[in-house]
Amino acid sequence: MRKIVYNVIIENNVPLTRHMGMTEGGVVMDKHTLRCVPKLQIEPDEMSAKLKLNRDDTGQEFSVAELKSWLQSNNVKAGIMENALQEMIDNNIYNVFHEVARGKPPVRGQDGTFVFYVANPENISGPHILEDGSVEYVHTEEFTIVEVDSLLAEYVPATNGQFGYTITNAIRNPAKGRDLPRLKGKGFYVSENRYYATERGKVDIINNNIYITHMLEIKDDVGIEHGHVIFDGDVYIRGDVRSGMMVKATGNIEIKGHVGNSYIEAGKDITIRNGMQGKFSGKLKAGGNIICKFLENVNAEAEGDIVVRSLMNSCIQAKGHVKVEGRGAVVLGGTIHAIQGIELFEAGNINEIPTILSVGVLPEHLAKYREITEKIQKAEDQIALLNRSSMTLSGFPPEKLTAEMKQWKKKITQAKIIKATELKRCRDEKNKLDALIDSGKNAQVVVQNIVHPGCKIGVAAREIHVKKEIKHAKFVLKDGNVQVILLY
Repeated sequence: MRKIVYNVIIENNVPLTRHMGMTEGGVVMDKHTLRCVPKLQIEPDEMSAKLKLNRDDTGQEFSVAELKSWLQSNNVKAGIMENALQEMIDNNIYNVFHEVARGKPPVRGQDGTFVFYVANPENISGPHILEDGSVEYVHTEEFTIVEVDSLLAEYVPATNGQFGYTITNAIRNPAKGRDLPRLKGKGFYVSENRYYATERGKVDIINNNIYITHMLEIKDDVGIEHGHVIFDGDVYIRGDVRSGMMVKATGNIEIKGHVGNSYIEAGKDITIRNGMQGKFSGKLKAGGNIICKFLENVNAEAEGDIVVRSLMNSCIQAKGHVKVEGRGAVVLGGTIHAIQGIELFEAGNINEIPTILSVGVLPEHLAKYREITEKIQKAEDQIALLNRSSMTLSGFPPEKLTAEMKQWKKKITQAKIIKATELKRCRDEKNKLDALIDSGKNAQVVVQNIVHPGCKIGVAAREIHVKKEIKHAKFVLKDGNVQVILLY
C-alpha cells in the first residue's frame, strides 16, 4: 500500500480524517476544527465530483476503501470511480483536482419509426433530355407488385429511454421518444404494428403512406398466344401490343414497348413508351390523358390531353390540349381537334399535305347542349305534372281511395322516381357540357416554328386555309374570325 500524506490537524487525539463532518465551499470541516483537509468539488449539475489531496509529512495512509467512505460521507453516493482513486494513490497525485465520481446522464428514448419491406417506384415527371439532345416526354414507372398478406411495413414504437443519476444518487428522468401516427392509405390491414396487403396489386408509398391499387402486370408481349386483356384496374405491359389485339382496363394502361394495329381503351391514362402504328384502324381511347412517342395512322380520343412527339395521318380528338413537342416534332396529315388548344412545333410540309388543326367547341357540342337543355325542361314539366296528380290523390281521405286510385298513386310515385333519376343524369351531363364549352372559350393554336401551305386552322368552328408559309404564330378567334398573331 502506498502512503498518502494529508494536511491534517489532530485534536483531542482524533485525526480529522477519521472524524468527518460537513462541507463548506467545497472544503471538508471537522466538528472540532476548521483546518483544511482534502478538498471536494461538486459540479452544479451534480454530475461530476473532483478530489484534491494535499501533501504533508504526517505519514498518514489511506486506502481506496477509506477514500470512498470519505466521499460517501460528503454526499458523493453514486458513480464513484475506484480506479481513479487507485490512480491517485498509485501515482501520488497531489494539489490538483482529479475526477473521482461521475453521474450517468439520462438517455432520451428513440422516436417511433416505420420499416418498409417494399420498394417505392421512382416518380419521374417533366421532360427528360436525351443524349442526342431530343426531349422525351414519356417515362415509365417500375411497379412494385405485392400479393395478398404480403408484409408491407412494420412500426417500431418509441422507447421510454434510460434513467440517469447524479453523484448524489438523485434520479434523472429521460425524455420519451415521439410516437408516429398510423399509416394511411388503402389496400392493407394492420396486425400487431405490422401492415399487410389485403389484395394483389401495385403498391405506392407516398409521404410515408401506403396505397395498393389493382394492377395486372404482363411481363412480355400481348399477342395471339396471350389473348385479349380485359382488366378491372391498372394494366402494365412490359413488351409490345401486337396487331389485332385488344387491351381494356378501368384504370391506367402503360405499355413499355410498341403498339401495332390494336384497340387500347383505359378508364384513366394511356402511356406508350414507344409509338403506335395503327394502319388506319388502330385506336386509342382514354378517360384521362394519352402520352406517346409517336402516332401514325391512328384514331385517338382522350378526355384529357394528348402529348406526343409526332403525329402522322392520324385522327386525334382531345377534350383538353394536344401537345406535339420536342425537337423535330411535326404534325403531318390527318385531323387534330382539341377543345382547350393545340401546341406544336411544325404543321404540314413543303409538299402541302392536307393537315387540319382545330380548337374550341364544335357545332355538334352546341347541338348536344341544346338537346340536353330541352330534355331537362321536358323532365321538369313531367315531374311537375306528376306532383300535381299526386297532390290531388293526397287530398282524398285514405278510406275513400279505391283500389284503382291506390294503384294509380303507386304508379305516380314510381314514375316520379324514374323521372327524377333521368333529370339528375341530364343535369350532370349539362354541367359537363357547361365546363367543356367554358374550357374552350380561349382556345388557340400555337405553332412555334412553321405552318405550311395546305394546312387548315379552325377556332370555334371558324376556319382559315393557309396559302403561304406562316412562322412563329398563334391562331385565335377575334371578332368572329380566325386571326393570326405573331409570337415574336
